[in-house]
Amino acid sequence: MPDERPRGGAFVFALALYALVIGLTVLRAQPSAPKPADAPADEFSGVRAKAILQRLVGNGVPHPVGSAADAAVRDKIVAQLTQLGYQPRVQEDFVCDDDGGCGDVKNIVARLDGQETGPAVMVAAHYDSVPAGPGASDDGAGIVSELETARALKASAPLRHPVIFLMDEGEEAGLFGAVAFVQDDPWAKDVRAVVNMDNRGTSGSSTMFETGSANEWVMHIYAKSVHHPNTDSLSYTVYKTLPNDTDFTVFKHAGYQGLNFAFLEDVAHYHTPLDNVANASVSSIQSEGGSGFAAVRALADSDLNPGAASDAVYADLFGWKTIWWPARWTVGFAGLALALLILEIVILVRRGEMSMKGFLLGFVSWPLILIAAAILGIILQWFLGFAGGAPSNWVAHPTPLLFAAWALGFGAVALVAVLLGRAAGFWGMWSGTWIWWGIVALVLGATLPGLSFIFVTAVLAVGILGLAIVFARGGGGPVVIAAVIPAAVAAMVGIYAIWFLYAALGGAFLTGITVCVALIAVPLAPLAGAVSAGKRWRFLAVAFVVAVVATAAALIVPPFSTTSPEALDLQYQQNADNGKTEWLAYSASGRLPLSLRSVAQFTKAQESVYPWGTSKPLAADAPALSFPAPALTVEHVLSSQGKASYDVLLKSPRGAPVILLAFAPDVTPEAVSLAGRAVPELSSRFLQYTHGWRIYRCVDTPPDGVEMKFTLSGTNPVSAFLMDESYGLPPQGMSLSSARPATTIPIQDGDATVVTRHVTLTPQ
Repeated sequence: MPDERPRGGAFVFALALYALVIGLTVLRAQPSAPKPADAPADEFSGVRAKAILQRLVGNGVPHPVGSAADAAVRDKIVAQLTQLGYQPRVQEDFVCDDDGGCGDVKNIVARLDGQETGPAVMVAAHYDSVPAGPGASDDGAGIVSELETARALKASAPLRHPVIFLMDEGEEAGLFGAVAFVQDDPWAKDVRAVVNMDNRGTSGSSTMFETGSANEWVMHIYAKSVHHPNTDSLSYTVYKTLPNDTDFTVFKHAGYQGLNFAFLEDVAHYHTPLDNVANASVSSIQSEGGSGFAAVRALADSDLNPGAASDAVYADLFGWKTIWWPARWTVGFAGLALALLILEIVILVRRGEMSMKGFLLGFVSWPLILIAAAILGIILQWFLGFAGGAPSNWVAHPTPLLFAAWALGFGAVALVAVLLGRAAGFWGMWSGTWIWWGIVALVLGATLPGLSFIFVTAVLAVGILGLAIVFARGGGGPVVIAAVIPAAVAAMVGIYAIWFLYAALGGAFLTGITVCVALIAVPLAPLAGAVSAGKRWRFLAVAFVVAVVATAAALIVPPFSTTSPEALDLQYQQNADNGKTEWLAYSASGRLPLSLRSVAQFTKAQESVYPWGTSKPLAADAPALSFPAPALTVEHVLSSQGKASYDVLLKSPRGAPVILLAFAPDVTPEAVSLAGRAVPELSSRFLQYTHGWRIYRCVDTPPDGVEMKFTLSGTNPVSAFLMDESYGLPPQGMSLSSARPATTIPIQDGDATVVTRHVTLTPQ
């Protein structure tokens, strides 16, 4: 077979395919138009759902667990379910989690009977918000999707299995409502599968980002029922490594199978006052609710006792169809592809079309490309941080810095192709590139099959299409097919998988984005290296010019705006031990606007307010308001065999809803309970976050306090840290609040008033 290297036209064609895939990805990332209010009664309508959202949280008032505002939202949900013909009930329970948090929650539960009794499907969302914002999307959108689902199912043909509707409270404070349902509700034992809807932004297409274990069965149902899918097992596998939780975490631990949905665009609105009805996308509600409704209906009509199952490897093809296979097949697919590649490489060497030196240079090029991308990404990330182009994890205008990261990813491929492409030759680069993909596909297939989708599909394509090398005798067509089409497959399955990395992880992962782009673009290296010497540098130059221009643009555009503001919490802190009072400012960038500095003389705090904390906020002197300190009253203590068992009352005399008691790492309380509920052993993840401090808190403390019991070892006095927290600043902080510019916004707990003190526990 004569040397029929692809010419520059093949490289340009491959680049055009990548550009086409990126364009399709942008389109696919947008949710489809919502169904109107007059859509058929048995269909899900995003317009109908958003109308309910306006009624529930249209006043824009935050409604954290235990608040009067949350009770008002709960009453509206109960009334809506009653109007739909359901008989909702309220499950009230006091629960604790393995992060030391406890709270009194009130869940709303309702049931739609099926044709059969027994196993049931559950739909779940939470109705509480964080203290900083009204929670229209997190998770009002989930609640109204559930209510619209409840309405549509009533209007549909009877289902085989019952459907349970859970609208729980306390998710934001610690997944309390989900824990209460699983532990204590009589209907919990009936649930086999759950569809959970929660959100981390206010727009975008809803993603099915998490399933239960052994998900082959549920993915089969998802694939045939959800007509506009948005999912992949790569994202799910990565998500499992993150310290993120939703109610679905509790349901998984309870052994439920299921699907977890969320949309995450406009993440700057997440847990802030901008998570309001005006910013809640009706198209996103349609995307989430429509997919959830289809999945619930399909699950409720399926066999809920499917028997043994394994995990699945899956992804959707541009929102058109879900492609999946049992994870146990992955090693076979990867092994077949790798065997074909080895066969093709042997034939190339025996025909003299590729030398072993060329193969080795091509083999080395793959890791060199990733190393180059990592170095370029680190330089970009460092420079943006140094020059102020990325002062926080998410900025108002991320497009320039993403352009820079993507350009450097492609640039790393071009750089190595220019340096090694001529010496390795086309077939050396081709063989070295794809043999690495085959090895990675096989390793991931055996260890982390959920991550293998990109590699397995692309390497199967190159293995099969590469057979053209074996049978071809002259003509460049088969060669181009073997080079270009697998590269296009890699783009099709890979680009969307990494598209939401910034929205999910922020600018802190900018280097990772650069490396991931380079990884997806590596199949272009053989084609780039085959371009004529006079033109070989052009793509490299273009890539780096784009990166430089985009980086400059990232430095010019403002990092924050009124629609994408900087997270900034203000706090009044009073130390009851020494009487010190301060204004504290926690900003995402570590800086403060001049308008706030003109009101108070903020300087860098010398130490964290919390003994387990590492952040050092900006601090300024504040007036002494002499709030009463949180109280710990020892009701009873019993000493026996070197241990002291305490029965204490924790109380906030000023009526703060949150109270906590924390013990230093060298103190290990045993048999801890709050309000009579045993607190589980604290998780290792939580203790790592708190640097070993054991923290126990009640998030909705009643006015007369909460009882706490625990046992301490030893006969020496023990010092503990006591704190209470209320939401909002005292009236004396109004000047600070008023000075907050529109480009900053409170987040999570928002502005707060905190009083701290130390207490000493002495065994008797």
